[in-house]
Amino acid sequence: MIDGKWERLTPSGDADWRVRLTADEVGKWSWQLIARDRSGQVQSTVHSLSVIAGRDPGFVGRSSASPGMFAFNSAGGKPYFAVGENMCWAGDKGTFDFDTWLRELSDSGGNWIRIWMNNGHTMLEAMPKKGDKLSATSGFHGLGMYALDHAWALDRILDEAESRGIYSMLCFGTYGEFNTGGYFNEGQWPVNPYNVVNGGPCKVPMDFWSNLEAKRYYQRRLRYIAARYGYRTHVHSWEFFNEANPTPPWVAEMADFLKGSGKFAGLPADPYHHLVSTTYGSDAIWKLNQVDFTMSHNYGTGNIPDHAPVIYVDALEHRKYDKPHFMAEFGIDWRVDDRQYDPKGLGINLHNGIWSALVSGSAGTGMIWYWDNYVSPLHVYKPFVAASKFAAQIPWTAAPWSPLKFAAPVTHDQQETFTDLIVYAGEGWGKVRVFDYKIGLMGVQDHLPVSQFLYSPAKPELRTVPVFRVNYARAGKFSVRVTTVSGSSKIRFLIDGAIAREVALDAAPPKDGSKPAYESTNFVKEYSVYQALFNKEFSVDVPSGAHLISLDNVDGDWASIDKITLTNYRSSRYPELNLYGSGNGREAIIWAENARHNWKNVADKQDFGVIRGATSEVLGLSAGRYVIEWWNTETGEVISKDKGVVTSSPAGLKLHFPVVATDIAARMYKEQ
Repeated sequence: MIDGKWERLTPSGDADWRVRLTADEVGKWSWQLIARDRSGQVQSTVHSLSVIAGRDPGFVGRSSASPGMFAFNSAGGKPYFAVGENMCWAGDKGTFDFDTWLRELSDSGGNWIRIWMNNGHTMLEAMPKKGDKLSATSGFHGLGMYALDHAWALDRILDEAESRGIYSMLCFGTYGEFNTGGYFNEGQWPVNPYNVVNGGPCKVPMDFWSNLEAKRYYQRRLRYIAARYGYRTHVHSWEFFNEANPTPPWVAEMADFLKGSGKFAGLPADPYHHLVSTTYGSDAIWKLNQVDFTMSHNYGTGNIPDHAPVIYVDALEHRKYDKPHFMAEFGIDWRVDDRQYDPKGLGINLHNGIWSALVSGSAGTGMIWYWDNYVSPLHVYKPFVAASKFAAQIPWTAAPWSPLKFAAPVTHDQQETFTDLIVYAGEGWGKVRVFDYKIGLMGVQDHLPVSQFLYSPAKPELRTVPVFRVNYARAGKFSVRVTTVSGSSKIRFLIDGAIAREVALDAAPPKDGSKPAYESTNFVKEYSVYQALFNKEFSVDVPSGAHLISLDNVDGDWASIDKITLTNYRSSRYPELNLYGSGNGREAIIWAENARHNWKNVADKQDFGVIRGATSEVLGLSAGRYVIEWWNTETGEVISKDKGVVTSSPAGLKLHFPVVATDIAARMYKEQ
């Protein structure tokens, strides 16, 4: 019931034990209950029931024919492509909030959500509130004691999701359980029931991954969760932790417990074999046979104008594990919701994140984080509608999908002109995997993300020196916009190995009282260093022709950049059209995006133009005649059809793009 604006749960009747079963075969079943505790064992007489065929396709698994995709294997490998969002906890209205959110998502074609079991509505195992005498209304009862009111609330949410055809990934915990404080005050270690100060077995957070008693308590909880919720076909998967750093042996052990070694009466803890994963996963974790799919999370700080290339490249980087993958969280800024950048709820970044994932070989769309303070209040559900219609037409499990290659799109501009090419830096903190970039006429080859950070020799574990391979048809400039400097930096521009310019930047207030070069500075006590906001561009002249340009931070701490501008670089004969796609040899899907149509350009009221008369070629299809369906990504309707011929593989299939104002998608398949 709602008490004022809050949901209040009250017990109804006596607590009891129940058995939940999903039968996997039609026919007559026999069953017997056996109960065992310290006092001994009792058992019921043998009963029987009849099972008839239903319309439910069963549990979601991994496709055997297309390992990177989800499938209903008991329904002949029918594909399941996840279209959805995070829906991790309730607001003031508790489970009633989910009634609204689930209805809105389902009405828009969504079929997937992620729920955290670590909040005031669904957490099972936590310390009671201070002063509470472990009363039945507290919700929390300490280590090894499960809150039945919260377990009921999760049942209620899952019932509603299932009634609307939505599958749920249950996330058991989050990194805050092992932290103190935090940016959002999310640290829960002081009240964690596993903490020794609360009667638990762990002296420090890292003990949780190795302490034998902690493992036993956690496995008890796993068995309870699997016994209570495992029968549900609409539980998509189990996720151990959100953004924690479990050790690979711990993940393997707990996944084994669910899948087989946690046997009771001859059965694994989860006899229904739900998929298992976790975040963050390391290379060692993703390689575990016990882990069924991989996930990533990605946020900017308002500095990533378009998540499309980030999500696409992320999917390609995870192909090596030969498992389903998707971007399980993303947003414009990890600190604030997307409404701060998109107050009208246009949903451009969400739209682009969904479509780039759709054609990347991912097993689901990019999953937006801000469901409760952005998507629902501004009703940003339109991006899900067209995507779900498109996804429903694709034979995801017919054969493995691989990324497509395209010829550079061109237009037939009779009078060639040259404009600026902008490369945005979107790769976050950490040592980058790639730091050698080829800058073509369309931008960075293969959509590789450029790091925001230039690390000095003081950070050898993070330091790389990015190299940009450019080819200027006419002389121009190579300009870098520096946003923040920590401590100090000396940024060195090198052209073909020769120093072209050095820029010294200091975040500390000038000792002589002169006007500083930065806009503002702040002393960060945690690191005992000044960090200053500069927002200044520094450039070097580049002659025409092919060159190697390097950016090296040779002194100080680190500097961040948000974009690189190559003036006089982009030819008008090559439109600003980003092409993404994947194919399975006989069929292909692509998404063509006006590269200038992103949330930032729209927010800044920049003209993103209209692309007309563009052509390209898609490579890698088998020989034959193809139908090319052009889809409106706003409505989910086929707007036109073309036909094309591939004479011999790997010859290209010619694409004649319709007018592209924002973006357009295509599905290509062989004629029957």
